[in-house]
Amino acid sequence: MKTIIGYLIVLCISSIQSVYAAEIWRNISSLQADFKQQIQGERGAIPVLYSGKIYAANNKVKWEYDKPLVKEVYLEKNVAYIYEPQLQQVTIGTLKENVDFIRILKQVKKTANDTYQTTIGNVIYSVVVKDSLPYLLSYKDSLDNNVSIVFSNVKMNIPIDSQIFIFQPPDNVEYIEAH
Repeated sequence: MKTIIGYLIVLCISSIQSVYAAEIWRNISSLQADFKQQIQGERGAIPVLYSGKIYAANNKVKWEYDKPLVKEVYLEKNVAYIYEPQLQQVTIGTLKENVDFIRILKQVKKTANDTYQTTIGNVIYSVVVKDSLPYLLSYKDSLDNNVSIVFSNVKMNIPIDSQIFIFQPPDNVEYIEAH
């Protein structure tokens, strides 16, 4: 009898630890990861594929795209800077909502096993967690494109040098205000 009770206690503790570990990603303060992004437009259209790195901390996000072209996207609260070196151009825009990736992760609610969802503004964001780490972010953008971003080599709650979030384009770029 003592063996059965001991086994049940171990089983209960193990279950509680497993539930806690499965959602430990909710205590996120920073994130660094590689990503592959697919943007699918109209039915039958060829999807656009991108890849690169993401850094997120303290209401700031930097997306470093390396394929198919080099581009940097800086987000801080509701301001976006998109730097495209090949075009020697910086697009500056104001976002209706703060779409900080960490904010999305902290707001999601569980909808199915390992799947979570939140709405920010008019956009519904879905997140899939795999091995207690963010794995997939998907949403429909303002142009009605289906966007999916798969993360790999995810590192959470690590120190990220604040210099990475400072946008310093070269002097010879053209600035464009997005409306």
